[in-house]
Amino acid sequence: MGAREGDIEWLPASFPIHVKEATTLKDLAAVIALPFRQKHLWFVEQLADRVQRPWSEGHIRLDVNRAKLLEDSFNQLISLHPSEMRRWMRVQFVEEAGVDAGGLEREWFVLVLQALTDPALGLFFQQHGAYSINPTAVAAIGDRELALQYYYFAGRVLGKAVLEHQTLPLALSLPLLKHILGTPLTFSDLELLDPDLYRSLAYIHRCSPEEVEALHLDFTVTFEAVGRQEVRELKPGGKDVALTAQNRREYLVLMMRYQLLDGVKHQVWHLLRGFYEVVPKSLLSVFDYQELQLLMSGMPVIDVQDWKRHTEYLGRYQRLGERHRVIRWFWEVVEHRLNEESRVRLLQFITGGCSVPAQGFKALQSNDGNFRRFNIQSVSTQDCVFPRAHTCFNKLDLPLYNSLEELEGYLTLVINIEITGFTID
Repeated sequence: MGAREGDIEWLPASFPIHVKEATTLKDLAAVIALPFRQKHLWFVEQLADRVQRPWSEGHIRLDVNRAKLLEDSFNQLISLHPSEMRRWMRVQFVEEAGVDAGGLEREWFVLVLQALTDPALGLFFQQHGAYSINPTAVAAIGDRELALQYYYFAGRVLGKAVLEHQTLPLALSLPLLKHILGTPLTFSDLELLDPDLYRSLAYIHRCSPEEVEALHLDFTVTFEAVGRQEVRELKPGGKDVALTAQNRREYLVLMMRYQLLDGVKHQVWHLLRGFYEVVPKSLLSVFDYQELQLLMSGMPVIDVQDWKRHTEYLGRYQRLGERHRVIRWFWEVVEHRLNEESRVRLLQFITGGCSVPAQGFKALQSNDGNFRRFNIQSVSTQDCVFPRAHTCFNKLDLPLYNSLEELEGYLTLVINIEITGFTID
């Protein structure tokens, strides 16, 4: 089923959040017409010039206990004035020796987003590898105000990631990206959230009048909430209105509206409020939802050739570069012996993040926000037998191994151990 199914076309994803315009409509129209890479450069410049507070004005610091990471992060970030959210941020893990030069912050984003999307918390659910807002989250958490505050917090975290050019370690669903942009939602968006419901509604749209009445449905929706079923009416008196061939269009519109808008409107409103306090909606409006996904989550597949093209070599590796035998072995392992998941783990080990920036490996950043390519430094095996990462500088200390098998063994070992904290700096 396409974007238009019969007379059902779209519903506007609009929420009453007003953001000061950052530029003229004429300017925005010109930027919208640009290719994505140029558009992204414009966006980064606008953030630096109009949104991000200068480092000289100070920064915010989160002091986080790993054992209470979500609670500590929530309490501190939620209490900040919106203007403070546009300062640079640094993270300190309690009772750890690491000083954040950018790597700890990257790790914090990975950990806090993992906590926010934990199924046990119930704020989001995963479908097709992307995360969407859970319409039953308020009931699952049990405290309406707390649940909505968590969405506000999640919006601030997502906005902060965009402002500080941190690629997300996860993907947001296209309907959620459309909410962020205010892009119209289509009937086909429902397939991304609930494929079974989508197929059921598609059947109702095309089946015969006799088949419609044989379903014995009414204008209600039933959902699971904390182990029990709850029923909500799609319109006043809906439980007393039987579904027929004559009113099925109204039923489909109301069901789509509930699933994409009404069922999550309070959660989405609070998430967007937090997001827009950090990143103005007017700047985001130059992107379509696919470009926003690329901007926020980076490239979903690691391009090893792009990685190689934008790598620098130091120490004993500098003169020969890719022709040095240890470097040849390294790329042989990365390209042909690691699977995609292991390559992502390697990227996380080296940079502290799970994704590649929207513009590829040439856009990797160091601790100060400047671009810094991935670099490999030679070290003696007498000093260290394991590869060692400096996440703040996208740097890998790679020992001068004597064989490909030795390199593969040690590299595979370090990327498959759950390494968090100051064992990577």
